Amino acid sequence: MVHKTTMAGTSRTLLSVSLLSSTKHFSRYPFIKLPEPYRVSPGFKLFCTAPSLVPTSSESADDLKQFMLLERLRIRHLKDSAKTHSSSSPSRPRENLAVLVKENGDKGRKKKKVLVDSFEELGLSEEVMGAVREMGIEVPTEIQCIGIPSVLEEKNVVLGSHTGSGKTLAYMLPLVQLLRRDEAMLGMLTKPRRPRAIVLCPTRELSEQVFRVAKSISHHARFRSTMVSGGGRLRPQEDSLNNPIDMVVGTPGRVLQHIDDGNMVYGDIKYLVLDEADTMFDRGFGPDIRKFLGPLKNRALKPNGQGFQTILVTATMTKAVQKLIDEEFQGIEHLRTSTLHKKVASARHDFIKLSGSENKLEALLQVLEPSLAKGNRVMVFCNTLNSSRAVDHFLGENQISTVNYHGEVPAEQRVENLNKFKSDDGDCPTLVCTDLAARGLDLDVNHVIMFDFPLNSIDYLHRTGRTARMGAKGKVTSLVAKKDLLLAERIEEAIRKNESLESLTVDNVRRDTTRTRITEQKGKNVKLIKVSNQKNKAKDVSMNTSEGKSTTAVKSRAPAKPSKKVSVKSHSL
Repeated sequence: MVHKTTMAGTSRTLLSVSLLSSTKHFSRYPFIKLPEPYRVSPGFKLFCTAPSLVPTSSESADDLKQFMLLERLRIRHLKDSAKTHSSSSPSRPRENLAVLVKENGDKGRKKKKVLVDSFEELGLSEEVMGAVREMGIEVPTEIQCIGIPSVLEEKNVVLGSHTGSGKTLAYMLPLVQLLRRDEAMLGMLTKPRRPRAIVLCPTRELSEQVFRVAKSISHHARFRSTMVSGGGRLRPQEDSLNNPIDMVVGTPGRVLQHIDDGNMVYGDIKYLVLDEADTMFDRGFGPDIRKFLGPLKNRALKPNGQGFQTILVTATMTKAVQKLIDEEFQGIEHLRTSTLHKKVASARHDFIKLSGSENKLEALLQVLEPSLAKGNRVMVFCNTLNSSRAVDHFLGENQISTVNYHGEVPAEQRVENLNKFKSDDGDCPTLVCTDLAARGLDLDVNHVIMFDFPLNSIDYLHRTGRTARMGAKGKVTSLVAKKDLLLAERIEEAIRKNESLESLTVDNVRRDTTRTRITEQKGKNVKLIKVSNQKNKAKDVSMNTSEGKSTTAVKSRAPAKPSKKVSVKSHSL
């Protein structure tokens, strides 16, 4: 039986008007995708800045009439889109979206954050906006709306949002702007071996992705960055650090190694980013992070821009990890979007429950083949290396080309496998992997199949985050064995109700189920005792009543006593 939970996003198109200051004419853009309709309200903010919307006195009357007509049509279209969505979709309108802002020691204080319609409204400079335009991004996501202004204000923050929501740009864009501002206002110059910004990532693959984003921005906002990560050759990294450098992206162990070897120094570090902070604390990077932070903590409170700013980025935040973060970074502010620990709206989740007699590998083949026939790119997740090997061997026997991504695959081979998987030729559209591929990889994946169901909801969220990224549609199919049924049903219920999946594990669900059963049994016992007491009480009353009646009956049947005493004399013969 297939249980389906579907919540797909929609989009609208509109005619956009561009009033150029240099060439006074109107141009028609091709169809532009708007964000999901809940981000559009009748009280929308215009895409153009206020001065650009006011026609100059030199414009002709015909141009002015055309401008007003097109603007009126655009407003009507947006209002109609909002009305259509509000009447047909139960999802919340944009003005009801709340972002949880939580400071250390402030329990659950909520603030309303205003979402905007363009990056210009977030305070980004023109040179940074040039990079945004080149990327083809028009509307900021929720995490970008709340993250960019906070980073520009030089706050120490934790940015929490679901995977694929644009967290890298949420810190990278303002970080580049701060670096450029420091050059202009404080006279900070690029120096060899003295980076001013450090971005630490848990894996080489994530480091490469972040580095690519930094390089794409550097084409417009001039700054220099390099990557130093484990698995790479030391000598080329040393050479790059000996050049003037603004930003270093890398893994904690390799960054510390270069510091110990004298290839990099702390002196000018002002900005620190921990990307996938939850993963780093979960996977034992805590000692390396503490070692790196040691020399910097003395500068945390220095005035005149001599301190340093900390930015933590995470897709999940368990209570244990949050406790560690609050201990290491006291006073840090938590910024969370409404989607944290929830399923992505544009992803469809299917749960296929298998009986004990069904062949799990055959079930995988039945799900995978139709998906590949549609031209989809598919990730198949397994819990163990042995399971990954078995799946890879089985699919190979059925003439399905695969590539692998797990701990036994060397780092360079993993990169090569990812490139094959991402290539447009479609030779290897199936990636068989463990949870090593569940975090930090920005891939264009249409379908995620969980051959082995995860042991907790956090892993489920990270796996599903490989698809339906940045508003794209995606599909998630889980093969649920009998031993996984308890957790799968709880996750399915939470998805259906759009509830948080935080802290759902097999043990927790079993414990909660046991507690529920115990509570229910206690309630039943109380009722049974109450009913039993009532029966006993009724029985006692009945017995007392019957005893009273029998006593009365005995008294009524007793012979009457003689009124006079009669003496009898015996006679002897």
